[in-house]
Amino acid sequence: MNVQGNSAFAQSIANYTRVSGTAGVRSSDFAKAAEEASGSAAASSAASPRGPDAIADIFARYDMANISPREIDAMARDLRDAGFEDHDFLLQLEIHGETFQSHLVDCLREAGMDVRAPDFTQPMDVFSTTRAQISYSRLAGQPTAWLESFLAKLETYQSPVHADAARGAVAQSMVLGRAT
Repeated sequence: MNVQGNSAFAQSIANYTRVSGTAGVRSSDFAKAAEEASGSAAASSAASPRGPDAIADIFARYDMANISPREIDAMARDLRDAGFEDHDFLLQLEIHGETFQSHLVDCLREAGMDVRAPDFTQPMDVFSTTRAQISYSRLAGQPTAWLESFLAKLETYQSPVHADAARGAVAQSMVLGRAT
């Protein structure tokens, strides 16, 4: 990918984070959406269980080898509501979600490309997708550390054999997230 491609992708991420309210700065264009999102997030956060056990239960409810982009967005919302603070993991997860993917489709359309929106209810295998991204990045000489970190965490959180380890990893990420 060339420099312009990287800049366009970075701009798409920046726009998405502003729209979704995950960026530190909100423009006046997105104030209403951010206010609505924070109000609904606060209401659902107060009603949902929090902590390592709640987070481990969320990971147990979703099968990352068979999950739709719409379900990914719900999972990310549930994780935030439960107090999950590994923001790098959440960002990488949300890149596979419906909100971000539909934003990319809109950006491509605005750029004049004829792009058909995918079916956001179709399940995908996030493990395979991430492994493919790692392979493509290696072939292109691009860094893979962020993708490899995401895959390792995903495998830890999804492994039924490592349920206790996942709870420990979740607890550690919550502590480290507060320290940064």
